[in-house]
Amino acid sequence: MVNAVASGAEARAATRNADVWRVLESVPDPEIPVLSVVDLGIVRHVRWEADGRLHVGLTPTYSGCPATEVIRAAIE
Repeated sequence: MVNAVASGAEARAATRNADVWRVLESVPDPEIPVLSVVDLGIVRHVRWEADGRLHVGLTPTYSGCPATEVIRAAIE
């Protein structure tokens, strides 16, 4: 029974993460809109905090990238 509960929780977590990645794939790069932030490889991770908040880790294509704040706002 414990394994079934763990498997169900793991399946829900995997689905939730897949949903987040699908949304991120729809966020366009402001400078090259035919590419998503996922295509650019700037999304480093998707993590759920213990309190249920989502944390999306980003690494800009270069330090000082002027589009970083625009991308962050689009993801939020």
